Amino acid sequence: MKKPITKEKLRWWGYALVHPFDGFYEIRFRNQGSLLLAFILLILFGVMRCLSAQYTGFVMNFTNQDELDTLSLFISNVSVVLLFSLSNWTVTTLFNGKGKLSDIFIVLCYALTVLIIGDALVCFVSNFVTTEEVMILQAVQMLCIAWFAFLIVAGLGTIHEYGLGGNLASILLSVAAAAIILFIGVLLFTMLERMVSFLTSVGQELMRRL
Repeated sequence: MKKPITKEKLRWWGYALVHPFDGFYEIRFRNQGSLLLAFILLILFGVMRCLSAQYTGFVMNFTNQDELDTLSLFISNVSVVLLFSLSNWTVTTLFNGKGKLSDIFIVLCYALTVLIIGDALVCFVSNFVTTEEVMILQAVQMLCIAWFAFLIVAGLGTIHEYGLGGNLASILLSVAAAAIILFIGVLLFTMLERMVSFLTSVGQELMRRL
């Protein structure tokens, strides 16, 4: 049974967004994080990415609406977060990181709050701006991405008890590990697909002969 989202946990969620070192310390070492809230934020992030692709104003939206597959877009965005959580846990386990998989997931999903807010703001306002004003919204997007990156670095460094150098190295290794996991997954899927295709062909040939 999932634990409820208490007012205290909501308070530390907001606090971590502006005071990431202290906030994520409380979340990690004093059990102030919420996995349920993290999952909700992850779903909101995926939904907001789909809404942005569809409803961002034409001055900033270069998505081909005829080829847009919202389900694939949702799954791909959510999968990136899950994959990085797994790869970071794998890497930091080898290098004495203190954070658990759930802690890493909470840090990533809490940090997504900034991107969710930024996407919602840009998606709405972009429908009312001119081409000359697009630079302002682009600056807002860049600021949100920069703050998201800072939250990730601060949060992961805090829960794993790494210094800056070790933390950045673990993040880079996590990206590499995620790429390797993705490559192996695609390779296995391709092999499985070919095997199924081969067995299907053999079965059809046997049926014709019989």
